[in-house]
Amino acid sequence: MKVDSKKLTYVCGFLGPAIIMFGSLATAMLYHGKRGGSYSILSRYISKLGEIGVSRLAPVFNMSLIAGGLVLLIFVLGLGLYFHAKLGYVASAFGIFSCISCSLVGLFPMNNLSIHDTVAYSFFCSGLVAIILFTLVIFFDKQNKISRWLLIPGIIAVASFASYLIIPYITSSVHGHTLHPHRLVRPRIRLKPLLEWSVFFTIMAWFILMSISLMIKDDKGRDSEAHQSHP
Repeated sequence: MKVDSKKLTYVCGFLGPAIIMFGSLATAMLYHGKRGGSYSILSRYISKLGEIGVSRLAPVFNMSLIAGGLVLLIFVLGLGLYFHAKLGYVASAFGIFSCISCSLVGLFPMNNLSIHDTVAYSFFCSGLVAIILFTLVIFFDKQNKISRWLLIPGIIAVASFASYLIIPYITSSVHGHTLHPHRLVRPRIRLKPLLEWSVFFTIMAWFILMSISLMIKDDKGRDSEAHQSHP
């Protein structure tokens, strides 16, 4: 049985975010912190959802990252092959590394903080590079394999990644301190968790919009082939 690589690519581009978003939403809804507080994307890190012994559905969240990351690995691999360009292959390699790192974040939750921080940081760094390269591929693509409108969500995703990696360090160096994670009074809004969630939403949107574009292109290609075979 022949595998339709293009269809498999955009199906994984829908399925991966669906798995991760479902796991995150379900876990956040039933979350209670060590002091009984509910979950808020304005003040809590995403990784808090996977903290064993604190988050009620931590295994659900962690498994969603593991499974979703592996599914999205197929998407970024297929996307690189679809563009069939050297830059696309490089982008795909960084994307694969980022997806593996995403799965490792679920495999090593924040209970093992040293490993968790390492794989989480590798996810953000490699993810940033991958999105930059894929955005450049779309920009330089003369065959218009994917709508150039997708440059917009690509740029937004790059800005989100860069903001998360850069802004907190600038603000902490200016103020000379960072917020302690175990303060008795938790601020209602904290910059770094908010930026982390902005990356989450923008990258999920990027995957979905890319998949929609691939699906539309695939449908048009099938219609064109049908018309040619039935003049």
